[in-house]
Amino acid sequence: MKTLASAAALLFASSLSAFAADMPARYTKAPPPVAIYNWTGGYFGGNIGYGWGRSNLGTTLDQTSSWAAEGAAFQNQFVSISNNRLNPAGVIGGLQAGYNWQTGPSVFGIEADFNGSGMSKRTIYTAANPPTTRTFNESIRNDWFMTLRGRAGYAIDTTLLYVTGGLAVGNVKGSWDLTSGNGYAKTASVDQTRVGWTIGAGVEHAFAPNWTVKFEYLYTDLGSVNYTSAYVPGSTFAPPGSNYVERLSQDFTFHTARVGVNYKFGSPVAARY
Repeated sequence: MKTLASAAALLFASSLSAFAADMPARYTKAPPPVAIYNWTGGYFGGNIGYGWGRSNLGTTLDQTSSWAAEGAAFQNQFVSISNNRLNPAGVIGGLQAGYNWQTGPSVFGIEADFNGSGMSKRTIYTAANPPTTRTFNESIRNDWFMTLRGRAGYAIDTTLLYVTGGLAVGNVKGSWDLTSGNGYAKTASVDQTRVGWTIGAGVEHAFAPNWTVKFEYLYTDLGSVNYTSAYVPGSTFAPPGSNYVERLSQDFTFHTARVGVNYKFGSPVAARY
């Protein structure tokens, strides 16, 4: 009886094995790859925004000119009313191009831009400066600037947070005009291309496969310009025969906040399994 039970159990196990062998094989389907945004590649775009800054005008009286004969109190008074701070502001806009390299969530890049600028300011100040009244007309203006910057950021898929900084180049136009109540007028002006630096931060977001939008803030320092006053042709000297020379210096720093749109070349999507 025991032998019969063992034989039956063996026959049942063999039947199950044969049945399992005849069943079709089942396979588990691999999950589809996950698409992630890839920031690597070149891009080109435009921007528009607003700039606002500061320009301190400083006056030094040339002691090799007729100023050497004047008293210290008068010289100090003249300097104090000549020196002014101007706050230029205006719309800016331009074009930019760059290239990014992404490794993991880290993104490194380089970007260059060229911008037109409407930042300017003019101030007119009249003061009694015994024995006469003097009117100062002073201005600062920036028509264009460009930057060449490195970028380093952290990507959260289609959003990039970054810091940026590098070289800045731009023109600085300064002017200083003086009209005196005792009959003479003086003028001074400068228009120079200055090299400085810039630093800032921004956020960029891919809103379509090859299109991104960004918001960026930059602080820029273009240094100082220096120039010298001269008498306006036809004006009288005071007193006659004297030659007073003023040396002017203006620094120029400014902030910009701008929004930009970029078109990214190449495939913006990478597959991750």
